[in-house]
Amino acid sequence: MMTPAEAVAALLRIMPKPLSVELLEEYGITVSESDIQVISREIVSLNVYWILAAIDAHIPLKYRAAIIDPLVESVKRTWWETGGLGSGTWEAYRQELDERRAEYGHLVDYEGMNHMAVSAEAASRIEDHGGISSEDRSKLLVLLIDHAPAAEYGKLLEGAA
Repeated sequence: MMTPAEAVAALLRIMPKPLSVELLEEYGITVSESDIQVISREIVSLNVYWILAAIDAHIPLKYRAAIIDPLVESVKRTWWETGGLGSGTWEAYRQELDERRAEYGHLVDYEGMNHMAVSAEAASRIEDHGGISSEDRSKLLVLLIDHAPAAEYGKLLEGAA
């Protein structure tokens, strides 16, 4: 059994670090800094969705805020405050996260999509925003699957409660 603080630390160890040009080149994806921000926003959204889904599935309600609040603060420090997710306000981005969570939740809960299918939807969103070319879509899908480890979050939290 883990304490909420231990659960947060473990989740943060699994969550990917901010993207770089070099990391994307390892996947055969060449993009600009602004494109990295588009891709990063979607990767963070996917990770937050999968983490919150795992928390909802495995953590009793009375402990959830003790995990979610510090986790969101860490996302803010690690990704937002460093400029890795683009411009705007933190509040607007939080609203975007809530919207993505609802969209991804609908895909999983009502359309029966799995992790790979949701990642494909995220890749489409990035492509639609001009973050990558259509030729790089399959490479991006591999990146998204590698950097949004849905199953790992659930496994980690199975024994947390």
